[in-house]
Amino acid sequence: MKHLGTCVVPSAPENVVNGRRWLLGQLEPLLGARHSACEDSVLLLSETLTNAIVHGGGDLVEVDAYVGTANIRIEVTDEGGDSVPHHVDDPHGEHGRGLPILAMLAKSWGFGQLDDGRLRVWFEVPHTGGSAPVRSPSRNDGTRGEAPAPSPGTAHIADR
Repeated sequence: MKHLGTCVVPSAPENVVNGRRWLLGQLEPLLGARHSACEDSVLLLSETLTNAIVHGGGDLVEVDAYVGTANIRIEVTDEGGDSVPHHVDDPHGEHGRGLPILAMLAKSWGFGQLDDGRLRVWFEVPHTGGSAPVRSPSRNDGTRGEAPAPSPGTAHIADR
């Protein structure tokens, strides 16, 4: 996979928009404006970056973007707070929808603690290249993808 770059985001909720804009700026020139994989990747980055800022501790969060022939891979690395990603079973709560969204839209995802104690959450979104139209938001085709080669320290992998 080709590394598109790294964006370092100050750990404050109002900075999530900067991470989204950065990622869109990396992906749109490659895949075209309003490509479904771009939109899915930006949405999933918003969820994972928000979680890293809220739960990760520290002053900065790193976002790395990669593109391969069939997938976009995003890695969000925080300073490693007191919790790891987990599902919240409160359908009426204000929080806890990020992982279900991640599980629905990502081809595969996972997380792990790095040797330096930081926590990395990663996900991959399939792309077709070119300008694929934006699909309806209710996609769930039930396909399963190959798990990517794990990053150092990966402890959890989820495929759909």
